[in-house]
Parts: sequence; C-alpha cells; structure tokens
Amino acid sequence: MSLRSQTVADVCVTIVCISLSLFLYKSRSSAGGVTYHRPQAYLLHNQVTHARLLPVNASNAFTYPTLAFLVSISALEGRFLDLGRGWIFGYGGIWGRVTGLRPEPYLTKQTGSIKSKLEDLLRARGHLDEKRSLHDAWMMTMPSFLGYEGINPLTVYFCYNSEGTFWSTVLEIHNTFGESHIHVLEIGKNEDSNPPNGYMFLSTTIHFLLTPMAPFRYNHQWTFPREFHVSPFNDRSGFYTVSVKRPTHPPLFTDITSSQRMPSPPKPSVRVHLFTSEEEDSSKVGALKLTALLRPARSTPLTSHSLLFSLVKAPFELLLTTPRILFVAWKLHYKKRLDVFLRPEPHPVAYNRDLMDRPRPTKPSGGVKWLDEGLLEYYARRRIEMFLSTRARETGIEVAILAPDPGMPPLIYSPDGSASPIRLTVSYLSSRMFSILCLCPSAEHALLLGCEAEKIFRVSSKELFIAVFSSTTPPLPTTIPDLTRLQRLRSANIPGSLGIPIPTSHFLDEKDGFGSKLGSGLLIFSHQFLDWFEKWVFTIVKARVVEGQEPWKQWDRVADICINGCLTVPNYLQNGSTIGSVIRAA
Repeated sequence: MSLRSQTVADVCVTIVCISLSLFLYKSRSSAGGVTYHRPQAYLLHNQVTHARLLPVNASNAFTYPTLAFLVSISALEGRFLDLGRGWIFGYGGIWGRVTGLRPEPYLTKQTGSIKSKLEDLLRARGHLDEKRSLHDAWMMTMPSFLGYEGINPLTVYFCYNSEGTFWSTVLEIHNTFGESHIHVLEIGKNEDSNPPNGYMFLSTTIHFLLTPMAPFRYNHQWTFPREFHVSPFNDRSGFYTVSVKRPTHPPLFTDITSSQRMPSPPKPSVRVHLFTSEEEDSSKVGALKLTALLRPARSTPLTSHSLLFSLVKAPFELLLTTPRILFVAWKLHYKKRLDVFLRPEPHPVAYNRDLMDRPRPTKPSGGVKWLDEGLLEYYARRRIEMFLSTRARETGIEVAILAPDPGMPPLIYSPDGSASPIRLTVSYLSSRMFSILCLCPSAEHALLLGCEAEKIFRVSSKELFIAVFSSTTPPLPTTIPDLTRLQRLRSANIPGSLGIPIPTSHFLDEKDGFGSKLGSGLLIFSHQFLDWFEKWVFTIVKARVVEGQEPWKQWDRVADICINGCLTVPNYLQNGSTIGSVIRAA
C-alpha cells in the first residue's frame, strides 16, 4: 500500500471514530444524559432589615448585607463540604482555616455532632417518633472567619425526613450574653393560615413605609408568646409572628441528568414580627412593635471559587455583626433615649414531678444554653455543697437542688444516703443563688432577696429552707454590735428598716477554720467592690437602667416588700402600657 493510500485510510478511520463518538454521546444524552450531583451547600448573600415602630419617638430602621452558608448537616459532618483540604472551609474547628463550622456553639453544651444534638432536642420535646424522623436538614448560619466566631444571632434548621418531606423549622436564637433558645415550628401544628407576601421596609425621617417586594410568598407562619431576652430595650412581653419561605428542594444527595432540570438555588427567607400584648387582654396580640427580615439576594453553590471571590469582594461581612449590634444599641440608648432592661433570667424548664413537692405550672422552656457561672459563683456553690453534705444528716431533711439546665443532674443530699420523707426542693434560675446564700446574713434575708425580690430561686417550703440554712446561734437585734466581723460585712448595705434579726454568726462560719473564713471574707469584699464598680461604670458612661431594675437597689426592693407586702408596680406599667419599652425624658 502506498504512503498516500495509508494516509487516506487513517483519515477515514479518524472520521469514523469521531462520528461514532458523537453518535454514542447523543444516544446517551437522549437516553438519560450526563449525570450531575445536586449541590449540598450554598453561599447566601443576604439582606437583613430591622425596623422599630414603637415607641413612635424611637422609631428606627436599617439594612445591611450578611454572608451565610446553607449546608446539609449530613454532608457537613461527613466532611463532604470541605474546601481546599479543609483550609478554605472545613468542619470541626475554626483555627487553621479561612472559614469553618464546629458543633460546640450550636444547640446544647453536650458533646456530639450538630445532627445528634438536634435529634436529642427534638426527641426530648416530643417532635420525633415513629412517624417523624430527622434524615437531614438544611442549616442556615454564619461561619467563623480567620478564627473569629461571631454570636450568630439566628441559625435556622429546615428539617426533612427520609422521603425528602419538609416537616419542621427550628429557630436557634443567640443573645450577646452567651444564652440561646430554640423554637420548634412544626408544619401543620399551631400554624397560622394564609402566610403573607414578603415586604421590605423603607425608613424615612417621619415614618416607615411597607412596600411589597418582588413577588414571593412565605410558605408557613406561626404566632407564639415571646420567651427569650434578646434586646436590652424591650422587656420580655409580647408575641412573635414568624414567617418562613422554605428552600426549593431537600438536601438529600441525589443525581440529576442533563435531561432533567437543575433545581433553582434555594433562597430561604425568615421574617419575624414582634407584637405587643393588648392592653385589655395580655393573652392577645396587639400592635406591631418590631420587625426583622432575612432574605437572600443571591444564592450560589458553595465552592472554593465562589467563597474566596465573595470574601475578597467583601472581606468584613463576617466580622461586622457584633459591631453593628453595638452601634445600634448606642444609637437607641443615647440618641433615641431608650432605657435599658437588664437581662432577666431565662424562663424555668419543667422538672420531673418526683423531684418536686408540687408540680410547676409553666410549660417547658425552649432554653438550650445558660450563662456560665463565674469564679465567685463557683466558689460559693462549692461552699454550699460542702455545707449541705453534712447539714442533711444533722437535720434529717433531704435537700434537692435543681439547676435551670435540664442537662445538669440534680444535686441531692440525703440524711443517710437514702430517700427521706422530709424533703426540701430548691430550683434556681441562676448560680447567683449560691452567692446570695453566702452573702446574706440569715436565711430569712436570703429568702426575701433571692426568692421574693429578685426571683432567682424557688423553694418547696420556706419553713424547711429556714431550718436547713439557719445558724445555730441566737439572732440579735441589728443595733447590737456583737456580730462577727463577717456578719458585719454582710450587713453593711442592708437597711435597718427591714427589722429582721441578724444571727451572731453565719451558718457557713460556725464550723469553718481560718482558711474558709478568709475565703468568705474575700468573697464578700469582691462582691461589694463589684457592686460599687458596676454603679460607677453606669454613672460614668451615663447609661440608664429602667427604673426599679437597678442592681445596686436590690435591698430597696426588699424593703419595699417588707413595707408594702409586694413589689411596687414599675412606673412604665402603671398606666397600663403594653409597649414594653421606656423612653427617658432628656
């Protein structure tokens, strides 16, 4: 065969091979197409809008951009979403990577994955059973950036079962104190009818205008009483109405062929309205007070390119959440003249009836994280625990101490290691209770301050409480100077008008050695200094607390109870106002 003939043959074979390849490709495409994987993580460029309508003189509105992730928690914890070998984005930590997510800041303090903690919470609250399961969930949250982890004011979980059916939304709310609260909003359960259209809020110097946005509807809406303290410029009254636009598709891992339509990138939206209570009936929804809207302007699959491009374009979006919160707080307090409501203790959770001498009338709280105890509170708690370990045997009274966090086991002190027919149950909302027991000169003072005035703890029996925490030394009139030095320190800021006898020594001091008494003295000095310093700081920065909530006036509130039999109604509530915010005149 000549060289020319061989060349022609090679060209013909090449053409045939190319034609056959094109034919097979088209045949495959017509039969099912090229297979793609549906993304299990998206980058959300959100617009967040807040607007305050009440009080009218403090009206305010602002909008800012945020960057958030929408990720499948199963894919996240399977490390299928890590980018750049976990350096650009990785699960399990925040250091040594540009962005990251880890389970510790989310939901409860218990160890475990985000999914396992979410399952435990849903099961404990009766939302998981044979008919309802958690197969996967979209998690909408903000990641850490260069090791910095913000407070993440709102994390949303869109929960799906194994069939890919969306069945609940879980809102995880964080405040700046390190506390968090969840709301489980189940589809078809206590749900409002006819979810509304989306709205945007435009602020002017005179009023707020509600203008319809681009056409979209919320899929679901719920209304429920407010329970969690978030803003220092509102009390804890009122109602939330939460409207949710769910993601376009479930996070389940599935393949899509080129002949099928790729689902639109999900743009889940959440709108929260805060309503006041009606003046005539506090159980009914009143006027609209605040509104917040989180709405993605753009949603793209989470890739190394999309993430790095977004960070280069707006490098500070993940760092500005806390500064924005502080700036708005400064504006509302000093410019709009709104007074500060001090942080109330979270609502109590329901305990096992076997541990309570009487059932608690309130429903379980949605609290999942509580404020950690400080060093002084830890020392006070250890002192009380050591005291009760012997006091129960001396009095024959069993003492049960119940913490606000249901994940913490109750502390039970029995006379002989077994159950006693005489039982005192003390349930507390804050570890401050242990400090009150150490700082008050008598059990009667502790009851008035912690149980009646500040409502830090509750007791099943006041008589048993006094029997357990009373000194064996006889009480003396407050004018007699025969008190121990520690008792004089404890009584220094207590007004004599209370008329409550003070025992010569404290129940903790009677059997203590020099070291323990020195520790008690340092504890008392430290608290008195911090009380003085707190008042000094508020005075220097000209911060204003709502009248009647000043921490340095706690014994004035006790005196009010002793004189009037109850606390005086705060001025901002005396005229029947239900706004739940206070403007101080200039």
